[in-house]
Amino acid sequence: METKRLKRFFLRIAMTAFLVLLAGNAFAIDNRTRVVSPYWQVDSGSYTFIAVSHSSLSGMNSQIGIKVTAIDMSTDGEYGTAQTFTIDAGTTRRIFIVPTSHTTLNPTSLTDSDVSFIRGTSNYSHGSIRVAPVANPVTSKFLTAGEETNSSGGGLAGSGNPNGFGEGFRDATMLGYWG
Repeated sequence: METKRLKRFFLRIAMTAFLVLLAGNAFAIDNRTRVVSPYWQVDSGSYTFIAVSHSSLSGMNSQIGIKVTAIDMSTDGEYGTAQTFTIDAGTTRRIFIVPTSHTTLNPTSLTDSDVSFIRGTSNYSHGSIRVAPVANPVTSKFLTAGEETNSSGGGLAGSGNPNGFGEGFRDATMLGYWG
C-alpha cells in the first residue's frame, strides 16, 4: 500500500514538472528580438509616457525601426493604433499613450516630430507595452553595399566613420527604454 502511494506521489510530481516545462513558454514572446514593458495605465485625466533612445553604441545600426503596441489587458487586444517609426543614432523618440478624450495632451497640442501618440477610445485602460523590430532578421549584422574587405579577407576595411556609418544590428533590444 505504501509503495503504491509513493509511486502515485512521484508520478504526480513528474506530470506537474512536465506540464510546467511544456506550458512555460506557450504565451511568451521571443525576448531575443522583442521588448515588453510591464505596465501602462490611462484614464480621462492621465497618460503614460515612454521614451526610446538610440545610444549609438558600436554594433548598433545607425537607424533602427520598431513597432510599439499598447496591449489592453481588459480586452486582450490593442489599445489604439500601434506606432511604427525609425530611431536615428543619438536621438530619442517620445511616445504618449492617451485616451482620445484627453483635453490637454493630443496631436494638435504637441506637434514635435519626435513625438508619437497611441490614442485609444476608452477612458480607463491598462496593460503592457510590446516593442517589436521592423527589420528581419535582427540577429544578422547589416553591412552597406560596396565595402572593401581587409587584406586577410576576414571582414571590412574600416571606413573611419563612427558606428560603421550605418552598419550594425537593427536590434530593438539594444535601444534604451524609459519613462
